[in-house]
Amino acid sequence: MNMGTNTSSTDNASTASPGEAERWFVLLLEADCTNDERAAFERWLAADPSHLAEYRRLEQAWRVSSEALREPKWVEAANRALLRPKPRPWFQRGGFWAGAAACACALLVVLVWTPRWLTRSTEPAGTTYATHAGQLQTLSLSDGSSIVLDTNSAVVVRYDEQARRVDLLRGQAQFKVHGNHAWPFVVHVQNGTVTAVGTWFQVRIDADATNVTLIEGKLAIATATPGNAPQQASLQSGESLAFDLAGHISAVEPADVQTAESWPEGRLVVHDWRLSDLVTEINRYSTTQLEIGDPSLQDLRVSGTFRDNDVDAVLLLLQRGWPIQAEHVSDRRIVLLRRR
Repeated sequence: MNMGTNTSSTDNASTASPGEAERWFVLLLEADCTNDERAAFERWLAADPSHLAEYRRLEQAWRVSSEALREPKWVEAANRALLRPKPRPWFQRGGFWAGAAACACALLVVLVWTPRWLTRSTEPAGTTYATHAGQLQTLSLSDGSSIVLDTNSAVVVRYDEQARRVDLLRGQAQFKVHGNHAWPFVVHVQNGTVTAVGTWFQVRIDADATNVTLIEGKLAIATATPGNAPQQASLQSGESLAFDLAGHISAVEPADVQTAESWPEGRLVVHDWRLSDLVTEINRYSTTQLEIGDPSLQDLRVSGTFRDNDVDAVLLLLQRGWPIQAEHVSDRRIVLLRRR
């Protein structure tokens, strides 16, 4: 779904219901939003010019509310410090962080619930890009950076003089960032930000957490949620971490770089995965869904390289390499049973 270029629709008269636009916006942010629901949204958007205008206003509300986490100088300074070769300890400013976080969180609540106040912003509304199930899309940006969108993913790209900003709305994306210390590249995702200079990294939204994998370079991660103290962390090449819906950042761990590098090429490299985890991942790429019909197969360990959007090829490999039999229940449902 490409909702256009960096043009503002705030001057257009709108007859669309704000509540209707808000319901669509919330639905599209849900991880389990179906293809049929997204198609219905596209039809609603095309039905009346006022629908696009109202949706743009709501999109601006999302942008400016998220901006409360980035725009203050304390956020920008902290992220820049984490990206310097010899970072200044951010925890020395703990008292200031607590006060600033409270202000930012209060502003966030107001902004989310009063979208019409925010249509006065002169900043660009941004351009939205999205993929459907099984689709990968590569975006070449004006600064020489690039984004690879995974299956069922969406981003909004907004560049201005202060920062290069991308909002990851759902799914997974890979970012290869053209270096420019004076013009930071910031990914806004759920309740946190990922700030880069010249890096190669991936961000993925799952049901209960956001996962960040750094393949090359350095990253600064910051989170802020109402009722919780802001948190920060940094990553070096080959590291990963996650932060949950409350903004808590996990310990830094070694990244599975081989798996990370494979999905933008349409491959899925797995090492000793549970079959249930593999099925969950393959189902992200297809409208034909796999199910495990025999509970004894749930913890079966699987390793190999699979074409993530080719269910037939996946089934062929599973039936050749493991005691698995596939039963086609319908055009869109296949049950995996233990071969006798």
